[in-house]
Amino acid sequence: MRKTVVRVVTLLGGLFFVLEFMLPAELRRPGAEQPYFTNPLSPWLNLATDLVIVLGTMAFLLGPINLVRSHLGNLFRGQRGAVESAVFLLFLVLGLGLAGLKEFPDLKRGLGLAAADSALQSGYNLLFYGLINAFGATSMALLAFYLVSAAYRSFRFQSLEAGVMMITAVVVLLGLVPLGTFLTGWLPTEFQLPTWAAWIFAVPNSAVQRAVVIGAFAGAFAAGLRLWLGVGQKTE
Repeated sequence: MRKTVVRVVTLLGGLFFVLEFMLPAELRRPGAEQPYFTNPLSPWLNLATDLVIVLGTMAFLLGPINLVRSHLGNLFRGQRGAVESAVFLLFLVLGLGLAGLKEFPDLKRGLGLAAADSALQSGYNLLFYGLINAFGATSMALLAFYLVSAAYRSFRFQSLEAGVMMITAVVVLLGLVPLGTFLTGWLPTEFQLPTWAAWIFAVPNSAVQRAVVIGAFAGAFAAGLRLWLGVGQKTE
């Protein structure tokens, strides 16, 4: 029953936004001052949008709440990863506290921490601009390492596709560094490696990126349509 109610509300909500967008704002006959049709859904659009924002905010809070419950369970039960859970909870409390004191000065004055404004600002900068940036750079470096290792395993002439990928990668890499100009600088411009690298970026790479974006949007549309219509979901 609960899933049925959720489906009905989702269907009606999606139908409201679809019809409000597709129906014209108003229709007039030639020479008439008053329209004979006005979109009856438009006056309710702001209210529906505010409701979606409220629901989205509530759904956004489910993620942190579930994370806190999961890490608290690991910490209290002493399971594997309890130390990491304690570190996560510690920095979560620190982040929320420093951000709240920074965004709500009245709260800071009410707690008697107005005199420690510089120390709080330093802690905020250290946490959000120091540690997070350092962790982000480290994560990107590790990701780049794994990407290079995966590319090394893939760039072998084990198949036609792998051979084309390896040749393309070599052309692009050489075309983006001075070595490519040094090796092919004596050739006409249209046969130089930088020219080929620019062509690969402008034509095949752009086509592939557009195809990926189209496929992603098509998948998102299909997933949204299935969710809206309740297709492929079990009923209670």
